[in-house]
Amino acid sequence: MNEARIAIVGLGNLMRTDDAVGMLALERLKVGLQVPRGVQLIEGGTLGLDLIYALHGITHLVAIDAVDAGVEPGTILRYSGEGIAEMPVSKSVHLLGFSDLIGAMRLTGDAPEHIVVFGVQAHTIAWGTELTRPVERALPRLIDAALHQVSEWAREIAEDKSIETAMRWEMTASAG
Repeated sequence: MNEARIAIVGLGNLMRTDDAVGMLALERLKVGLQVPRGVQLIEGGTLGLDLIYALHGITHLVAIDAVDAGVEPGTILRYSGEGIAEMPVSKSVHLLGFSDLIGAMRLTGDAPEHIVVFGVQAHTIAWGTELTRPVERALPRLIDAALHQVSEWAREIAEDKSIETAMRWEMTASAG
């Protein structure tokens, strides 16, 4: 079994109002002490396929981004697994790049096994450096959702390791 590696990637453009939400969430995670030890924080920005190297070896990935799902601004949406590939491209400014990235990683056998995208419905994507009020209000909940997901994965990984260790110990004890 390969060693599990968890990462959070923030996507977005800091110069495009609500599109910056993924990057701003990542900035807040970097200064907070609540990120479980061993979780990588990756600035994805608008890099798209260029992220392939940064995500190499990641088994569990949370992506944070602004989305356009036609719902109330500030609404947080969760997409996971194959649902990410089936999302219409218009849901995220970066989803085509992100979807292409995951597709390319699948072709090489290096795609994360577990992927969750947390998106917040943007109110405005225009030139500017501040989030709109509804997206700013959603930012703490968005961060909490990402932290909850990585904590859940960390707990599952720890449980799997305990079971694997116990099975090895039993096999060693019965062989001796």
